[in-house]
Amino acid sequence: MAINEEDIIYILTKTDVEDVAKTIGITKLTELHYRKAQEFLLSFVADGTYYWASAISDGLRDAEEELRGGYADVAAKDK
Repeated sequence: MAINEEDIIYILTKTDVEDVAKTIGITKLTELHYRKAQEFLLSFVADGTYYWASAISDGLRDAEEELRGGYADVAAKDK
């Protein structure tokens, strides 16, 4: 059964993201952190197999990697 994305409502607050960030040791959050947390939440939780806190945590870690320039070499290889 396909899930219509328009039928799904998630409420994600900055406090939710900040609580998860504290749990995994990230103290300074940027807009990228909040955006990635939201993106991961929407993309991974919608299929019903991913726990919301894990999705936020993975989004925050992804933002940290991006902020450190960790994906720069991947982008260069794609060109």
